[in-house]
Amino acid sequence: MIMKRNKSLVTWFIGIVSLLFLVLSLTTASAQLYKRYSNLQEALENPDDVEWLELHDKSLNTFPKEVFLFRNLKYLDLSNSSIEKLPEDIFQLKELTYLNLSGTKINYLPKSITQLGSLMSIELSYLPELDLDRTIPVLAGMKSLRTVNLQYDNLLELPPSFKSLQQIEALNLSGNPISSLPVELAEMRRLQVLYLNDDDVFDIDQSLDALIRMKKLRELHLQNDNLTILPERIAEIESLEYLYIGENKLEKLPISIRAMKRLKYIDLERNPIPSVYRDQFRKELSPSIKINIGN
Repeated sequence: MIMKRNKSLVTWFIGIVSLLFLVLSLTTASAQLYKRYSNLQEALENPDDVEWLELHDKSLNTFPKEVFLFRNLKYLDLSNSSIEKLPEDIFQLKELTYLNLSGTKINYLPKSITQLGSLMSIELSYLPELDLDRTIPVLAGMKSLRTVNLQYDNLLELPPSFKSLQQIEALNLSGNPISSLPVELAEMRRLQVLYLNDDDVFDIDQSLDALIRMKKLRELHLQNDNLTILPERIAEIESLEYLYIGENKLEKLPISIRAMKRLKYIDLERNPIPSVYRDQFRKELSPSIKINIGN
């Protein structure tokens, strides 16, 4: 489980960095700029130097108040701890840009977190008890927020309230048994990157009405979704530049995909596409489109 989780998070980070390079806390470069601490006592020795703090201790079941001493804290990772809730005074972390709560016991966010005016990215993965009815309104109130990770939260469907996340540019819903996307999701008008990997009940036909209406969607991840057919209407996602459909059961691609004017890259690796068709597809595809189709 730990290896699978780490792999999923790395994949997520790579995609988001390509879109939001200003979120320095997500990049390797930022790790070199910030002095990283993984021990609270060591961090307390130099509180003004602490910009990056990772506390993964399973025995940690309450939010450590000492964190508020780190006035310059930008990156806070509490993943895999046993923390059950955030304190109401979380708003004191004025410089925070990245917050990871994945794998904790948190099931809602306090309203006061909306006062974190610098927070751009939040990780809420592996939280099967997450209360979306309470969480979505809070996320919608976080005006600087741009990326949200909701991987493996056992979400069966997306409530219409997702449309209130008007500021979000990248959303990760991988690992949830979501069969289709509600049309209301298209009202996330700034959404550019969408992850829907590892969902073997996902019905792309039933989700196309939402995807086609996403006028800024440029990157779509549908890897390991048990897809057997890619519908012709996929070409109606006119803004799409990067399409990741590896690790499915596709034997061919729709003819319409060749007419996607903005498409730059297709990942088809580990699909049972016959070699004859692979060669033909490479020849017919525009030379401006890069393709990873495997051997």
